[in-house]
Amino acid sequence: MARKFLFFISATFLLVSCSKTDTTKPLAEIISPADADTFLIYDTILFSAVFSDNDELTQYRLEMKNNFTELEDSLPAWKFILVDALSDNQDTVTHELIIPDTIYKGSYFLIVKCADAEGNEAAADTSRIVIQ
Repeated sequence: MARKFLFFISATFLLVSCSKTDTTKPLAEIISPADADTFLIYDTILFSAVFSDNDELTQYRLEMKNNFTELEDSLPAWKFILVDALSDNQDTVTHELIIPDTIYKGSYFLIVKCADAEGNEAAADTSRIVIQ
């Protein structure tokens, strides 16, 4: 009886210790805008990105930030962060971003990341745009 119990405990321990956790990072890729695309005030930027994972995606983060350190006038830089849900193991998102007339012209970075159900985070994909 003790051997059966010991075998059962050993087998259970072996099964639990062999279960793998997902350590594969998901992938995030900006489809548009292309790097170095130029836009004018009031233009609409069509943002599109593809996300994939070996298991299950949960969310993505889109960030816009400037690529300059000093502003010559009183207009602010265009900066925002958008976080939204993803589903399945592959997803595509699109957003129309209208460039406001209340921002400083110059270079900006669109940065996108995503995460999967295990909390693994993709390396950031970045596209630089110019607003004239």
